[in-house]
Amino acid sequence: MDVIYKTPLARWARICEIFIPGYMFGKSWGMADEKTVDLFRAQFPAFFVDIAERIKMLVSIDSEAFKILFATTAGAIVGFAVLGVLAAVMHLVLGDRKYINSLRFTAVTLIPIAVLNGTLSHGVKTLVEKMNTQTAEALYKSAVVSPWSYFALNCIFYILGLWMFGRRTGVPRAKRKYVLAVGIAFLALYLGCGLMITPGEWSELLPKLQKSLAH
Repeated sequence: MDVIYKTPLARWARICEIFIPGYMFGKSWGMADEKTVDLFRAQFPAFFVDIAERIKMLVSIDSEAFKILFATTAGAIVGFAVLGVLAAVMHLVLGDRKYINSLRFTAVTLIPIAVLNGTLSHGVKTLVEKMNTQTAEALYKSAVVSPWSYFALNCIFYILGLWMFGRRTGVPRAKRKYVLAVGIAFLALYLGCGLMITPGEWSELLPKLQKSLAH
């Protein structure tokens, strides 16, 4: 008789498989402050950042630590909403499991894009810190050129993750092709909605940032 071992923390692990990637995915959209909000709107889809900013305005917090925590939570709320919609599309494509399992599948495979968002937001913060110590050419490279290498690398990881995790969780090969199609369409839509800073956006942002930081 086979003995099936079940860890008492299995349920919490399944919850964390959804919560942690979802939080990581959206938290960057809420990390802007008064000086960097325009830069965040250019780096990410502006309406995601705007929604997070409106959530942040609902509560007045004096503590800097709690302010950062609430800011990332505001972004995470938006991230969970996007994750839920993407999971619904994945659920229709998979068609062989409960929605909660499709949500876990979508969340786990979204980790490379969550890492991408974190890398880009960290890059924005670093860019502002070095604004007065670097040349305009170096700033342009940091803001416009270099992020594309992060985007390409993490997109490759995302596509590979969809295929391999689909294989691991028993998704038939024919369906995995549709899963990849959904993933690629998501990346194209995310990029089309305003991800990444364009040269035109940077030429308008640079004078504003320099003026803001000068004060």
